[in-house]
Amino acid sequence: MRRAVANTIVMVRKYERMSGRQSWSEEEMAKAVAAVVSGKMGYKLAARTFHIPRSTLQRRASKVRYQQPDDPKPLMGHYRRVFTENQEKDLVGYIKSMEKYFMGVSRRDIRELAFQYAEDNSLNHPFDCNTRMAGEDWVRNFLKRNPELLHRSERDYEPVNFDQFYHFMCQS
Repeated sequence: MRRAVANTIVMVRKYERMSGRQSWSEEEMAKAVAAVVSGKMGYKLAARTFHIPRSTLQRRASKVRYQQPDDPKPLMGHYRRVFTENQEKDLVGYIKSMEKYFMGVSRRDIRELAFQYAEDNSLNHPFDCNTRMAGEDWVRNFLKRNPELLHRSERDYEPVNFDQFYHFMCQS
């Protein structure tokens, strides 16, 4: 989301959600799906009881009935996640390994690692190909999702030869 300020475009750093979509909790959805699948309630009654959209409840219940794997939680808006949860766990593992074998990593190192990981896995990503790094917003949100890395990456460290380490980790 961009905001025009005095003929310049400034990125909004803190997004405030305005939509009421998907305001239900996963726990309530699970209870409603269980009630519908077990036959205790119909779609309409379960949707009203648990304050969940009926169409969403129908879709989730049919997936449970027909044993389809559940899709990852969709994101609101036009932003899409670059990495799956497993890929992010791999990144966290790489970063922890770097900290174990070397002095540590900076935010810049994490941004470079994310770009290189996305390129090596042929993922569609919005990262800057000129600087070959992920954006500042991405790394901030990544560290929010993985708070165990937050306190470590805030410190100043010695420079790390990132390319050698990454290729060493890929070979092992």
